[in-house]
Amino acid sequence: MSYRQSSYEPNRWEPQGPPARPYNGVQWTGVAIAVFGAAGCVYYLLGKAGLVPKLLDDATPFAVLPIIGATLVSSRRQSISPEQAARQRRRALIVAAVALAAVIVGLAIIFLVKGAAQ
Repeated sequence: MSYRQSSYEPNRWEPQGPPARPYNGVQWTGVAIAVFGAAGCVYYLLGKAGLVPKLLDDATPFAVLPIIGATLVSSRRQSISPEQAARQRRRALIVAAVALAAVIVGLAIIFLVKGAAQ
C-alpha cells in the first residue's frame, strides 16, 4: 500500500500474531541475547548466595538483555484472522477492566486504612 492511495492511513495499527516461524537470523540473535542475559542474572544470584565465585557486582546490564532479546524475536510477526483480532481486543479490554478495578479497590483500601488510623 502506498501513501498515494486514498485508503492509506499512516497511523493504522493492525493486530499481530505470534512471532513468525521458522526464526530468521535476527530472531535467533534475540534468543541468544535473552539467554545470555538470563544466564547473567542467574549467575549474579548464585554469586550473591555464595554458591559460585562472586564476579558480578550488579545484574542491571544483564536484566535489560532479555527485554532486548524479546524485542528482536518479535521483530517478525504472523498476521492473524479477524476472529483472532476480535478475541485479542476482547481480552485486552478484560485485562484493562480488571486492572482498573484492582486500582480502585487498592485506593479504597488505602483510604479506609488511613481513615481508620486517624
